[in-house]
Amino acid sequence: MHRSITRTYLKHYANVHNGADELMPLTGAQRRFHHARSTDPHDRAQILPVFLEFPPGLLSTQRLEQAARSVLLRHPALRGAADTAGGVPVLRIDPLPEGPIVREITAPDTDRALWAALDHWPAGPGSFRVLLARDERRDLLAIGFDHLVCDGESTGLVLDELMSGYHSAGPEQDSVEAALRRYREAVEQQLAREHEASGPQALEHWTSRVRDAGPGLWGTEPHEPGPSASARQRVALPGTAPHRPFPVLLEACHTALARIPGTAPVAYTWGGQDGAGVVGCFINTVLANPQHDGVRESWWEDLEFVDTPFDEVVRAARACQAPWTGHLDLVLTLIDRTRRPAPVLDGVPGRFTYPPGNRTQEPVIVTAVHDQGELSLRIDHDSAIVPGAAATTIADVLAESFADTGQFAR
Repeated sequence: MHRSITRTYLKHYANVHNGADELMPLTGAQRRFHHARSTDPHDRAQILPVFLEFPPGLLSTQRLEQAARSVLLRHPALRGAADTAGGVPVLRIDPLPEGPIVREITAPDTDRALWAALDHWPAGPGSFRVLLARDERRDLLAIGFDHLVCDGESTGLVLDELMSGYHSAGPEQDSVEAALRRYREAVEQQLAREHEASGPQALEHWTSRVRDAGPGLWGTEPHEPGPSASARQRVALPGTAPHRPFPVLLEACHTALARIPGTAPVAYTWGGQDGAGVVGCFINTVLANPQHDGVRESWWEDLEFVDTPFDEVVRAARACQAPWTGHLDLVLTLIDRTRRPAPVLDGVPGRFTYPPGNRTQEPVIVTAVHDQGELSLRIDHDSAIVPGAAATTIADVLAESFADTGQFAR
């Protein structure tokens, strides 16, 4: 009889929980990040950053502090940190910090200072940071999220709530106990779906996806990340109707890796819709590695089994003796800004930006930002392990893929 990894994990969690309100179980996505962190010799958190630029002197640190506290009260996961209890991975929810949440930075090079602050963010004390760097040209606001508890969709939700809290006293807050109860219920529902999605039919599907996948080419052993190298491109999407670029992007990334022997399947992020409004419940990674059908068509089949946790997919690969062991060479993220434009503070619109100098946390990350009729692409790669020629191949395939859908500009 098949026993799901989720059920086994919950059995171990029940043995150590002992009714402690501050201990929460980890979802499948969170367990993947916890495992990745445990293999990092530097124990670094994987950070999702959002950067906003405003005119100099506009932002109030006091109002930002008030808004950040409102967000932390509403979303317990953002006060959480990965921990172990009796050898079992858990999310430990900390109290609201007594000291300041917003950290103001003054430095000659604000871009470098913000990235340094995010890169040296310790894994322990919580999962949410608000940094404000000022100079004579601008106020640069950086909001950092530990990816273990927050996905790209959730960063948009938190940003909306942070800006709402900045303008006012913020939405009416649940009590601390009510917020914890709401989060626990959402996590338990997520884990129940993951258990149901780990049956024979789902594992057969994912086995077919990974049976012929390569073992992974870059960064399969622990290493010190090198400097990030980036390429940026823009695609003008034609027509007045909203264009859905995701299947084209997914196919392009798959095609690019297929041209480089030994690479692992493409992975892409997918937000959990049932947990909408609850930060900490998301589906992190779905694989795309079909052997026969085109990715652009077959990825719809994957969505039928989207709740299968990543560790079950790896288990399926091991059961069929596939060469792939769970390593990811490329992660694709699509950020939809058509629904969430840059916020306006005190009548002044902000501007999303992405300063240079980031540390790449996967060998290759393709980030696509969909904003009205344009798609902005950024290809970041770890220059210490990914050859520049390979990164160029990926960029070129993306260019080729969109040649028929719009006007391409580098």
